[in-house]
Amino acid sequence: MKTIYFDCKNGISGDMVLKALMDLSGQRNAIEEALKNEHLHTHDDHDHHDHHHAHGRSWLKVRELIDHSSFSDDSKQTALSIYQNIAEAEASVHGETLETIHFHEVGRDEAVKNALGIGMALEIIEPLEIMTSPIYDGKGTVVCSHGEIPVPVPAVMALRAKCTYDFKTADVNMEMVTPSGLASLMGIKAKPAVKTLQQILEDPRVSIIAETEAKGSRDTGRGGLRVYLLEGKSDDVSALDRRDI
Repeated sequence: MKTIYFDCKNGISGDMVLKALMDLSGQRNAIEEALKNEHLHTHDDHDHHDHHHAHGRSWLKVRELIDHSSFSDDSKQTALSIYQNIAEAEASVHGETLETIHFHEVGRDEAVKNALGIGMALEIIEPLEIMTSPIYDGKGTVVCSHGEIPVPVPAVMALRAKCTYDFKTADVNMEMVTPSGLASLMGIKAKPAVKTLQQILEDPRVSIIAETEAKGSRDTGRGGLRVYLLEGKSDDVSALDRRDI
């Protein structure tokens, strides 16, 4: 039995999740090559470029890009699940619907590919369960396409209202949790861990078979996202909060 454990004391972002899962999959090069060779397009590619640069990319367009990609159905489903959470959060924040909401930073090609890459990595790893530690975010404000906004950012707050994860505040004056990072955890059906990693590893039937640290684009001074691949079956590993997120 394989279990993925996310240690989010240093925050989480979509690129952190992708980098970590690529490492744990043991096939980073293959995934990077697949992402590099993927040219996202829709039936109306000209309209996509004009509209994306001027107004951001709609959820409907992102869904179309994912559906038309060359990735497997399972990878597409993971990406769609991640973006469904983002779309619902953004629509809630901006008072729009899923049909009218548009993405800015999270609508970029790179962000869409990140979600597909996460799906591909999970297909390779084939974990039976995924769990997360308490998630730490910073404080203060951050500047984005909508101007200066408080941390945790509104989209993250909207996502937090939909999940049962344990959230804590770090003494860091910057954003540590991005909407794509939190939506990725929710999209891959990670559950809040009941016990700490140390407590889980006290069971001799459970061991770490791989681990990695993935840093995002922002330097928080606290290191990166640590992710562990555990093997073994015990009550400690399986003791998750079963409530739906």
